[in-house]
Amino acid sequence: MTRLLLTRSSTGGGPAIAPRLVVWSAIALLIGPFAILPIRAFADEWRAPNIIPQRFGLRGVTRVLQDGLLVEAVANSVVVGIVAAVIGVGIGWPAARSLASLGTARLAWLAILLPLLLPPLVVGEGLRVWFLRLGLADSLGGLVLAHLVFVMPYCIMILTPGFTPELLRRESAAMVLTGDLRQRFFSVTLPAMRRQVALALALGFTISWAQYGTSLGVGGGVPMLPLLLVPLVRADPQVAAVLDVVLITPPLIALAISQGLRTKQTLPI
Repeated sequence: MTRLLLTRSSTGGGPAIAPRLVVWSAIALLIGPFAILPIRAFADEWRAPNIIPQRFGLRGVTRVLQDGLLVEAVANSVVVGIVAAVIGVGIGWPAARSLASLGTARLAWLAILLPLLLPPLVVGEGLRVWFLRLGLADSLGGLVLAHLVFVMPYCIMILTPGFTPELLRRESAAMVLTGDLRQRFFSVTLPAMRRQVALALALGFTISWAQYGTSLGVGGGVPMLPLLLVPLVRADPQVAAVLDVVLITPPLIALAISQGLRTKQTLPI
């Protein structure tokens, strides 16, 4: 009977059970660790081997809100993430435009993607040597520059496919008609690129928001959310779970934005 159910799709009798079971098992394995975080965040008492918490409460949330260092860390991470994302898009825009005109420039793409192949801790320690000499270590400005090493490649990858030949032709036509660069940008270029820009900003913020290696190497003296989260995993799991929920919220928002925009990104290599 089981064999018959598993092979019904091959005989046209209905959907197979085995592929669906594999898919749902994979989804459960992926979502399970994240789904438990909100429960752990509000579990004031949860002793093994009990499956469900014995008592729920707001101790973890209260501790986070009352701890000035944790609040400062979240605020610093938000500021650095926003600034890094905006600068990453600003610098990545002309770079993406140039790469789109070059086509399959393999060496250029290799140089851009090279930082992504290195461990963030290695990059952070390497940058710290120079930042100490330049007076940028343990500062928000230094953290923004360090995060840009990882933010800019993603911004460039997202923006480059938007500069299509059709867009370039429309820009040329707009210049012939108006002769005004500002009007061309706001009337033609930006509306055509709004999806790529929104997605690049969202992903750039997410990359900076979760940076641990570069934050530790360059700005170890500045409170940042990932830096304070790691020690709390053992010291206070409930507070760590609350911070985990805060940490994964921007990536979920970025995922929702990407799904809503439904823009196809391809890397021209």
